[in-house]
Amino acid sequence: MTINCFEPDINNKDIEAAVSTIKSKILAFGKNVDLFESKYSKLSNKKYNIGFNSASSAAYLLFQYLYEIYGACDIHTTSIGFVSPVYAALKNGHNVKYVDVNKDALMCHDSLLQSLSNSKNKSIVMPVLYGGVSKVPKVSKLLKDTGSILVLDSAHCISPTMDYDYAFYSFHPVKPICMSNGGLLATDSKKSSDYMKSGRNFGRKIIGDTYDLVQQGFNFYMNNLNAAIGLSQIERCFDNVEKRKKNFKFLKDNLPSQIGYFTKHDKQSSYYLSTLILKDGLSSDILRKYLSTKGIGSGFHYPLLHKTKQYKQDISLPATDSMENRLINLPIHQNLSEKELETIINECIRYSRSGS
Repeated sequence: MTINCFEPDINNKDIEAAVSTIKSKILAFGKNVDLFESKYSKLSNKKYNIGFNSASSAAYLLFQYLYEIYGACDIHTTSIGFVSPVYAALKNGHNVKYVDVNKDALMCHDSLLQSLSNSKNKSIVMPVLYGGVSKVPKVSKLLKDTGSILVLDSAHCISPTMDYDYAFYSFHPVKPICMSNGGLLATDSKKSSDYMKSGRNFGRKIIGDTYDLVQQGFNFYMNNLNAAIGLSQIERCFDNVEKRKKNFKFLKDNLPSQIGYFTKHDKQSSYYLSTLILKDGLSSDILRKYLSTKGIGSGFHYPLLHKTKQYKQDISLPATDSMENRLINLPIHQNLSEKELETIINECIRYSRSGS
């Protein structure tokens, strides 16, 4: 038996939607993109929703736009996060300032406050909704008090509940809403929305039967085929979230606290990851290798960015550093059986008792 950590949820409706789009022969930009953007507004709670070919593209164009508006900004974000938003910020001339995390691997309010107090440029705060949670405690209020911009990395969360200026979403094959690849940027700003729509299409402005290039841009748009799959996924994504939530609760209720603790999820979480912080003395590296020998997939998910060769910074992030080899993500996807969940629990218990 093999238990995957992540598993796409593709059913006959997705296949039918894809086949129908292929038969239409409209595979680039098309009406499905417009419809997907319109429907996603109910999830993002923002007026403007712009489809991209990935969340990475959305982040890149957003930081390009913010540089044109404000110049070099200070981007306050956590080291526990995916690389592309940090790459996008740096590549577009911004400064990245890593902020420590709390016990749930989310941006720490006190560390952020200190980082903001040392900032000399326009501040942009970019929390990561790690694991699928819908909010980060206290951060929204702090931003209102400091006049900072909130850019939300919502790649793990379908529908955030915290207020934000911009958010980018990911529709990777194993995300709660899956496509072969896709992303979206949400905002209430028409000016930035117009910029994104032009920028995702090479910076074009249509003039009659031709166009002018009015800004920098690239091939970043969502295609009609992926949007068709996404539309099918929107109809059932919250059913899958409920299954993930149930699986997470099963693990949490049955895995002894002596092994470690699970990070918290809120009511509106998308339950993308079940993150277990192991107790001192237990190793994520060793546990993941052990589970692999038993046919169980798991993951650390991200290397700490401030310790990677490319994005290294010589800074002290005590809470983040303490999680480096204690954080493991266990399977909770919607296709797991109770027997498979029991296997995961039993093997984790065997590992912890071995003292390895």
